[in-house]
Amino acid sequence: MIVVKMKQDTDDFFLKKYSREKIALLISGKASFIALCSLIVIFSFSAHNFFSLSNLTNILDLSAILLLTSTAMTFVLMLGSIDLSVEGIAGLTGIVGALMVKNFSNSNDYGLLSIIICILIGAIFGLLNGIVFTKLKIPSFMTTLGLGAVATGVGILVTRGYPVIITDQSIRGLALTKLLGGVIPLLFVIAITINLLIWFVSERTILGRHVIAIGGDEAIVKDLGIKIDLVKIIVFAISGAMFGLAGMLLVARLGAGDIKNSIGLLFDAVAASLIGGIAITGGIGKIPHAAIGAITLTILRNGMVLLGISPYIQQGVVGTIIILTVAVTIERKKIGVIK
Repeated sequence: MIVVKMKQDTDDFFLKKYSREKIALLISGKASFIALCSLIVIFSFSAHNFFSLSNLTNILDLSAILLLTSTAMTFVLMLGSIDLSVEGIAGLTGIVGALMVKNFSNSNDYGLLSIIICILIGAIFGLLNGIVFTKLKIPSFMTTLGLGAVATGVGILVTRGYPVIITDQSIRGLALTKLLGGVIPLLFVIAITINLLIWFVSERTILGRHVIAIGGDEAIVKDLGIKIDLVKIIVFAISGAMFGLAGMLLVARLGAGDIKNSIGLLFDAVAASLIGGIAITGGIGKIPHAAIGAITLTILRNGMVLLGISPYIQQGVVGTIIILTVAVTIERKKIGVIK
């Protein structure tokens, strides 16, 4: 009887949770989609060649790695946490991956196996993030910032700050291959496939339901007997694995493993997630919105470049959008006191 009662309480909680957030999800999803469509219309009329096939292919190509990292960031944000280790993990795994394939620094030739190794290294760092965060009770932003810095330091130590130039054509082919007659970049196909996979996990598995519940109200979830620490550790491990893959895909695109490859990934991943309507306080958002956010941010920057707008102004525009987005989506009652 006790087990049945606990199951009923859990189901009731999830039903109430989903019904409470249904309107918020609908608004955030529509708002992000409307913003995307509005940008397309604006730049179609104002920016020369914006709607050309080559530029649209370029947008998909540029958004691919951002789509991957923002998907990982969104999954963590749904917990009510954040992962600031993306640049460190992606930078280090990129260096390790570059050293494992054909390159000018050694005689290694592990080919596509290097991608699996990079994913595993990223997952290990993500696992460490989750364990330190949950077991030592250190805030996620500080834990991930610190371990991200450790990863960056290891990367610099390994290469002494010099890039590792690769010659492996199978790896380079990941970034250079275009499908459907040269229209759809393979990188984008990889990124959107992973986005859909994580979407399935978040929507159709117990793990996904627990992530939403923890982000919504962790205190209540704890009373239901859900293993909160385990859920958090798994999510951070998944996030780290995706950052590891992003590091190797950056190598494929740039042709070298360098700690500088990942600079800017953190800002863009958070920005894309928030633009996609993810609440930074957790519990509200859907994984596909990360894709909308990534494409929206890429289109915004692409359009501003075509219009000749200064890069400094571009960054200011994105920063302003982030502040406005957080102002709209943040649940102030959940925080209590804003410090």
